[in-house]
Amino acid sequence: MFRTAFATVLVLLGCLLAGPAVAAFILVGEVTDQDSYLEAVTPLADDPAVRTAVADQLSAAFNDKVPEAARQLVDASITNFVESDQFQPAWVKLNTEVHPQLLALLRDEGGRLAVEGDAVVLDLGVVAADVKARFAADGVPLADRIPDIDSKVQVLSGSAVRQAVPAFDLLEKLSVALPIAAIILIALGLTLSARRGQTLIVTGIGLVVVMLLVVLFEWLARSQVTAKSPSPELAGPFYDALTSKVSIVLWVVCGIGGVFVIIGAMLARRASTASSQPAADYRDRGSYRR
Repeated sequence: MFRTAFATVLVLLGCLLAGPAVAAFILVGEVTDQDSYLEAVTPLADDPAVRTAVADQLSAAFNDKVPEAARQLVDASITNFVESDQFQPAWVKLNTEVHPQLLALLRDEGGRLAVEGDAVVLDLGVVAADVKARFAADGVPLADRIPDIDSKVQVLSGSAVRQAVPAFDLLEKLSVALPIAAIILIALGLTLSARRGQTLIVTGIGLVVVMLLVVLFEWLARSQVTAKSPSPELAGPFYDALTSKVSIVLWVVCGIGGVFVIIGAMLARRASTASSQPAADYRDRGSYRR
């Protein structure tokens, strides 16, 4: 009995660690690896909200640099640009330059991507250069004489990022240790248990509950990030892009927990049948003797 109770404690501790372990391992890999980051955010170039936000910021910046008579043509050219196939390569180029700055910000190392006022901003200078090339193609008057612009998109509130810095630091440090610890605890508990079927059921239920709690936390965190953002139409898609793999893995582990429950129930039933069989045989032998 003590052996099974100790094994149950081990698997429950492993299940408790499994939730943050999944989040830490996947999220840190998604944010710190540039290829994974670009793979996640590149589809945002097709998001209408992202295109609209970028177009609005570019229009506001360029309209201060061109004559009023040319503003309508400039706005039309910018809209054509963000809705064309040219926008995605420009968006990838922008995020390629932004990624190391984002890491520096999350690691509290400073960088060009900075907290300005109460917002984290993305510098659209790279996109603006491509737009000026589009101006020339669309026949905007004196396009080659339009000076460089300082165009930025507000994405996240400064307070939200400042709160995320210590959490990201902890996740990055534990992104490898947590998954290893969770797997070892669960495996050790299942190995030591004298009633493996029951322990497997506890493991499955524990995984399902913890994964659902992390999914709930992820949803609540998204609502907080977007609520505090000056541009929720941008913050939401960015959050979803960077956490989509976390969500998928959480649901996969949740499904694995369900499978554990089914297998555990089968093993427990088989063990119960095996233990009741000798008693039945003994009663049958007693009846025969009488």
